[in-house]
Amino acid sequence: MATTLINTRKSIMSQIHASWNEFRSTDEAMVLMFGEVGSNYSDYHDIPLAKNFEKGQEPWTTKQSVLERNAVHANNLIRLYIALDIKMEERMLIWQFFEVGTGIVGKIKEQIKLLKRVTKVLKKQQQFDMDLSDATDMFLSHGPWTLDELERRVKKYPQKMKDIKEAKKRNAALRRAKKEQKRKDAVKKKNAALRRTEDWIQANKHGKNVVKREMLKKWKAMADDGYTIKDVIAELERQLQ
Repeated sequence: MATTLINTRKSIMSQIHASWNEFRSTDEAMVLMFGEVGSNYSDYHDIPLAKNFEKGQEPWTTKQSVLERNAVHANNLIRLYIALDIKMEERMLIWQFFEVGTGIVGKIKEQIKLLKRVTKVLKKQQQFDMDLSDATDMFLSHGPWTLDELERRVKKYPQKMKDIKEAKKRNAALRRAKKEQKRKDAVKKKNAALRRTEDWIQANKHGKNVVKREMLKKWKAMADDGYTIKDVIAELERQLQ
């Protein structure tokens, strides 16, 4: 699998050969060389080593200019594989970047385009503090959400968060208004109680004043009739018996 960049300072062909020789012992190599399992099924030892292919029979190009061109595209894709930690089994093999007769450059560019979309979605999810999706699942359109759906979700997310934020503000404002109204009601109740108390005090005060005036009037009358303070006290004691 493509785990490191193709070293363009070394022989590209030697790197292709190493990739093929590793690949040739797999079931995928058997299917590629001999087709599906059947009467023509052979042993993987029948698959030639890279150096043993006859000229023009190799599954890859041997033209140096094409090797160099494809290596540039391949490295752009491998960088994305590494950055997104795409699962190994889903990565292209080194020799496949140079496969003949398959429109490989178009395939590489298509994967690059797809993985750039995956990168943008992950960056948006990270920016909005969302749960990060699995890059390989997005790449393969596996999992509960397709890449298209995830792109729509992250696009709508800012508005969704704005709506949630505004709803929280409204709820906070309602809580403050209720708290303020409760405070006002408590003040109103307290003031009403104070007014009742003041009214009672004033009424009691008025009653006392009336009594005092009546007493003063009687004392003056008694004084005019020649009564002394002792006489007044004696009269009050008599009335209270």
